[in-house]
Amino acid sequence: MEGDLQPNFKKLETTTLDVPESAVGKRLDRFLATHWPDYSRTLLANMIRDGLVSVEGLSPAKVKPALKLEAGMKLTVEKPVLEEPTLEPENIPLEVLFEDEAIIVINKPADLPVHPPKAGRGGTLANALLFHFQQLSRTDPIRPGIVHRLDADTSGVIVCAKDESAHFKLAKQFEQRTVRKEYIALVRGRMKEATGTIDKPIARHPDHYEMQRVHGSGKNALTEFEVLETFKRFSLLRLKPRTGRTHQLRVHLSAINHPIVGDRLYSKRPPLTQSEVEGRQPEPGEPPLIARQALHAARLEFDHPRTGERVSFEAPLPEDMQRALDALREFTGKKQPPPPVEQPEDTP
Repeated sequence: MEGDLQPNFKKLETTTLDVPESAVGKRLDRFLATHWPDYSRTLLANMIRDGLVSVEGLSPAKVKPALKLEAGMKLTVEKPVLEEPTLEPENIPLEVLFEDEAIIVINKPADLPVHPPKAGRGGTLANALLFHFQQLSRTDPIRPGIVHRLDADTSGVIVCAKDESAHFKLAKQFEQRTVRKEYIALVRGRMKEATGTIDKPIARHPDHYEMQRVHGSGKNALTEFEVLETFKRFSLLRLKPRTGRTHQLRVHLSAINHPIVGDRLYSKRPPLTQSEVEGRQPEPGEPPLIARQALHAARLEFDHPRTGERVSFEAPLPEDMQRALDALREFTGKKQPPPPVEQPEDTP
């Protein structure tokens, strides 16, 4: 049970097991995991520690996850029943950029998670899709229509599938990296180069389960950047991730000492305020110009799963990012530049 199926500790099933010769020397938790692969190792270890697993002839104090098994041991396991995940429709407003018989393209607002981390959670794009659309792909029961994801605090374009065929074809494009994604980010510091590539492998952080980090043991990760505008202590960037690692843009920019403004995980600085823009000490209770990471998925390009036509969708900057940029431009005396014109790329 790695995340979706949830244990119900009010409903316990009692099972007895005899340890065979083939399991001699195995850890107790690993042995149980071979019998119940739908149960996570963490859950099984906690069941053992909580006394839901007993071994005939051994005191409860000796029954631990790392217990080495011997042939003929008799185990009694009170295991919680795993319940099928459910997802409830919720009337959360959505800005639909495009819809046809195969796909839905949404301009996702910030602070809206794409899908719940566990069944029973609400307030996500997945809940909203169930409410607003009659037909969605059902590849995953708690992620209906969801083909890819954006971080909860990242706004912008996301495509959803209406049926399994569209889901499969879109997912394959993401896997084969033929989908083109462009992000706009406001970062701290002035970039030294107008364009460049960040090529640094990314791995899960060993001490913080929410975080990733640049590390030699990680998977390859490639991000192209272009400076669109500079300010005294900030830069506005266009980012093109060529791989799709978790938190890739946020980790890469932090690694080169240009963290995204407002990033609660990868920047050590507080949210951007008008006082900081003007170089003053923040006033007590001053509201931030932008209260989340200043990262926006501005453009998404892919082959339409039904027609095969190359299509592209864009989402304008949200109000909070625009407010932060306006404050920076006003303080530096800059006028808002015309939107940059970008020609569609050739698909490899």
